Amino acid sequence: MSFAHHYTEIVMVGPDKSGTTSLLNRLKRKNVPKGVLPATIPTIGSNIETIRHERHTITIWEFGGQDKIRPLWRFYYWNAHAFIFVVDASAPERFAEAGEELSRMPKSRDIARFPLLILANKWDLVKDDTMDLERIRKELRVEELEKLGMVVGVMAASAMTGAGISEALDWVVERVSHELINSHNEDKKHVIQQQ
Repeated sequence: MSFAHHYTEIVMVGPDKSGTTSLLNRLKRKNVPKGVLPATIPTIGSNIETIRHERHTITIWEFGGQDKIRPLWRFYYWNAHAFIFVVDASAPERFAEAGEELSRMPKSRDIARFPLLILANKWDLVKDDTMDLERIRKELRVEELEKLGMVVGVMAASAMTGAGISEALDWVVERVSHELINSHNEDKKHVIQQQ
């Protein structure tokens, strides 16, 4: 068993009001009691935080989800070793919109080799008895992403209670290999040197 320290960069995006900022604040303020939502304001632009998770140092780039900001997401994808796409599980009427944004991600750059976690946030607010992760997989057309060779996970979480957040980070870091990180970092270095 290796006890080496690992460094991972994650880009976290999602439509406005999906809770990306609340999730990020829950991660960086672990002392906030469960059931108390860390104070947030809507992200205009981005937030960048570095956190520790077990033996990993993780830098998370979180971006606002407003319509006018979404086209800018793709310019930051090259920073990532993995992606978290956040949806509001309590707002199924916005799943089609989320699915459209999600389908644009692999077209933005060759990100199919990087793990993608779809995090169904606000699970504690779900009132619909028919809501489950399989429904989210179908409505967001995850199968189409998997056909491109992407490793995609779908998990439930709550920024309010903290439920599922640690498990989500576990899922991501378990799927990011050192070979992938090293290869990606070399690619980035090559691009920067050519500029």
